[in-house]
Amino acid sequence: MCVYAISDPVGTASQLSSIYKVVALRFEATFQYGALFVLFFLIILATSKLGTKRIKLIGVPEYSFFSWSSMLFASGMGATILYWSPIEWAAYYSTPPFGLEAGSDEAITVINTYTSFHWGFSGWAIYALPAVAFAIAITKKPSTSLTFGSILVTDNMPFNYLFRTILDVFFIFGILAGAGVGLGLSFPLIAQILATFLGISSSLALELLILLICFCIITTSAYLGITKGIKRLSNINIGLLTLLLLFILIAGPSAYIVLNSIDVLITYGQRFIQMSTYIGDQFVQDWTVFYWAWWLALAPYLGVFFVNISNGKSIRQLILGTIFIGGFGSVIHFLILGNYSLHLFETNVMDLPAMYLEEKPTKVIVDVILSLPLSYLILFLYGLISVIFLCTTYDSCAYILSRTAMNRSDISPSKILRIAFSVILVIQPAILMYLGGVNTVKWMLVISAIPLIFINILLIGYILRNVQKI
Repeated sequence: MCVYAISDPVGTASQLSSIYKVVALRFEATFQYGALFVLFFLIILATSKLGTKRIKLIGVPEYSFFSWSSMLFASGMGATILYWSPIEWAAYYSTPPFGLEAGSDEAITVINTYTSFHWGFSGWAIYALPAVAFAIAITKKPSTSLTFGSILVTDNMPFNYLFRTILDVFFIFGILAGAGVGLGLSFPLIAQILATFLGISSSLALELLILLICFCIITTSAYLGITKGIKRLSNINIGLLTLLLLFILIAGPSAYIVLNSIDVLITYGQRFIQMSTYIGDQFVQDWTVFYWAWWLALAPYLGVFFVNISNGKSIRQLILGTIFIGGFGSVIHFLILGNYSLHLFETNVMDLPAMYLEEKPTKVIVDVILSLPLSYLILFLYGLISVIFLCTTYDSCAYILSRTAMNRSDISPSKILRIAFSVILVIQPAILMYLGGVNTVKWMLVISAIPLIFINILLIGYILRNVQKI
């Protein structure tokens, strides 16, 4: 399928987009109710006595709360949050849900709330589900390979090798396709920022140059491993991100951001169940289904990564930490950056909905950041955070791929293997960038999430059967 996509990226993207539209319509209710069920299921599990069970990993260090939280958030979000947070509400502006009139006060509040909803607690719960299953499996048997096939298929099952292989293919395919989507959004943004400083137009050559620079950072970090590489990058980036958000809050329209954030949080609480169960709307099929599918496709690798950094944590800490640290971190990000850009629109400084439709989204993002005081310094910081976010996503990907390639999870992957997977992760998206096939990988990612719906059902069954055994 990948060979076909590379040979005809435009045609394949069109076909996969058409398939996605059919899938989104048929699986709309499944994604909506499924995401809500996973959130409630995990919260009930975490607050029960079973939540006190502890994760025990052999030969894996325990991390401080700050480092653990930083790695969790940085790997789970990546640079895509910097791409969407200033402009996502503008993408929704002309087609609000619930039949609301575009541009009305209620519609603006609702679409602003939907950005936090799509990046909030339900999505992080989807990440947490495989993490809990993998945590149980590796605590029960430290040598278990952390893949779907290894924990869901037993040796005495008929055709166990075939089923194990099929499940592991879905596991690996989601990781590789997810890497392509992250790259497709992140590198054009970084290239646009660099082009702005150089006073030139962004181009494919510039994007590939940035890819090469990031590849060097990714390879070095993956080579050093979690403690020396990924942890340090994540700690640095969370510090820089906090500094950026505080600056925007203080230097920007502080009162407006705070008051609008309160409105969004109130609406979030009031409409959460409605947004979680709303179906039969093109908005839901275009956006909510896409996001739940995207979270679902990325969840396998992030589940493995979360387990590898959670030694000594309880199941309760793993679940609630993932859902609420990740969820609140994402929501706060959108509240500050999203409301800042909304203020630019409502004060007639920038017509962001029109700009989003008429210009490259990356150009709109840069224009929003340049409207801040100390504009170029803040744009430099924004670009630096984007690069580090991208690298933490990719180096954690490389680390997890190399770890799952081992027959036993209690054996640390070799440094050469980590480098090899870093090369694979970067070369595959680079080829697709050259051929203009990023959208192809995006739709491949979403469609690949469909089998994961049924795999997640199996994971829930596995958790219920085995959580008391650790």
